[in-house]
Amino acid sequence: MIKVGKEVLNQKLKNDSTAEFVVKQVYFDRSLSKATFVEVQKKEATNKQNAIPDHHSDEMLHSIQASGGQFTPDNYPVTDDDRKEKEANETMIISYNQINWEGDDYLLYNQQEEVQSSVLIDQCSYNSLDKCQVLTEDGEELGKVKDIVIHKGGQIEGFYLSEGFLSDFLSSDHPFLSADQSVSYHHDKIMVPANYHHSLLKK
Repeated sequence: MIKVGKEVLNQKLKNDSTAEFVVKQVYFDRSLSKATFVEVQKKEATNKQNAIPDHHSDEMLHSIQASGGQFTPDNYPVTDDDRKEKEANETMIISYNQINWEGDDYLLYNQQEEVQSSVLIDQCSYNSLDKCQVLTEDGEELGKVKDIVIHKGGQIEGFYLSEGFLSDFLSSDHPFLSADQSVSYHHDKIMVPANYHHSLLKK
């Protein structure tokens, strides 16, 4: 079992390319059954020794300074070096199925099939579920999401809940809400049947 917030977010993905891939966000279907997509930050490795300086920026600076002008952080010129750096660092959306586990390592398949961000319209992110209220149908609050637990294949096992700062500080055991067909996500809240608190476990 894997805790998404603690063990997946901000983890580096091993791959055979020279680029570095870091997990920045995980998305789930609204039925809360599985992880669907992953947002990763791709950072190309650069060799500064082989980098070619952009002399155009120096020429522009000298020209404006000679005429009495000044640059501030807000109006500093965009150079070719800036554009190259932006292109070397990008965020991409990939299917969760493109990530694999080998022991404690996170592996990214060599063929990264990027998908359009429009697929996320009907998905919910880890950030939207983190600290999300868990309510019964009759309005009883069972807690707030502390972390999401998934299988390596992406299926959601359940949710660790927080009972408040003091309770979390005094105890290492937290209520665990198992994910099944009766658990749903509506209007930024996780809804469960009435009297569902009897189904909570301590882990």
